[in-house]
Amino acid sequence: MSLTSLNTLILENQGSANHYRKKEIIVHGTHFYKKVYFIKNGIVKISSITKNGEEIIPLLLTSGNFFGAKPTIDCFYFDYTCEAYYSHTEIQEYDLTFFQKIIIDNKINDQDFLGIFCKQYKELERRIKTLYIRNAEQRLLNVFVEFKDKFDYQLDSKNNIIICMPLNQEEMSNYIRVTRVTINKIINKLKRNLLIESDQNTLTLTKKFFEYHKSF
Repeated sequence: MSLTSLNTLILENQGSANHYRKKEIIVHGTHFYKKVYFIKNGIVKISSITKNGEEIIPLLLTSGNFFGAKPTIDCFYFDYTCEAYYSHTEIQEYDLTFFQKIIIDNKINDQDFLGIFCKQYKELERRIKTLYIRNAEQRLLNVFVEFKDKFDYQLDSKNNIIICMPLNQEEMSNYIRVTRVTINKIINKLKRNLLIESDQNTLTLTKKFFEYHKSF
């Protein structure tokens, strides 16, 4: 979507602005399809629970992304929950009739309307490529790089990258589709080799980490 068209939607202020605390539910179930949601600030986790009680996390979306309406994720896991994953998540919500009106009024064309979900498709494509990797360690490395690309980070005095982790270890195991035991083993190995440092809230990627990642 062009910046001009996006600004038109936001500046016209036709949607409702809502603020959410971390882990607060934004939308659930079939309501997912009834509106278009724009993330002005924060992180949104889109997940579902299977009949076996297993959590599936198709996407983590950040500021500047849209979700809702006709989802990019298929309806195999149809009971989606969209959850704020940042302490000050701000969401602009639009009724579908608003988009129909601005298309009719030629304020935005069909291609721009479809284009607002382009980033979500790209995120999904990236997720699929990662999950197709058989090697669990490489899968985790790819997700660490994904987090570096998507989330805010800081540099320490050695230019190592420090990321605020959006997921806990159990959620991370669900995100890359491996067990917590496997995650623990890989993280401990990476720590021993001085490729990463981690605690409950942050992940530090060293320069050696990126050299190691390129070797796969």
